[in-house]
Amino acid sequence: MFSVVSKRVQGAVQRIFLGHSQSYSETLNELNKAHDYETRFNQCLSDHMHQQCDKNDARNAVWFYLRAALRGDKEAQYKMGLSYLNGQLGLDRSYIHAEKWLDQAAEQGHHDAKHVLEKALNHLVIS
Repeated sequence: MFSVVSKRVQGAVQRIFLGHSQSYSETLNELNKAHDYETRFNQCLSDHMHQQCDKNDARNAVWFYLRAALRGDKEAQYKMGLSYLNGQLGLDRSYIHAEKWLDQAAEQGHHDAKHVLEKALNHLVIS
């Protein structure tokens, strides 16, 4: 029953965002912004300067990925799924949220999302 309710809520949220007739270029712009913020944040982490990393970069990356994902962009949905699956970009690990986003991306034909989702589910069953 929970999954039916969440799919209804998710559908309503997507209709709201899609109802504002956002263009493909705006979604692409959000993906580019998200990628830029993520790259800057990851570069800071790889330079071992954790205290100096701007946590807003991670938050902004998630925000822009989420906006694009809610509009139905399969790459953004995939990135949200990976971020939840691996606890990246300041998100806590959540297999429920990861499955939701990876499943949406897979339903739209994202090949890697299908593979990652199957692998994660197999890992959970075996563990």
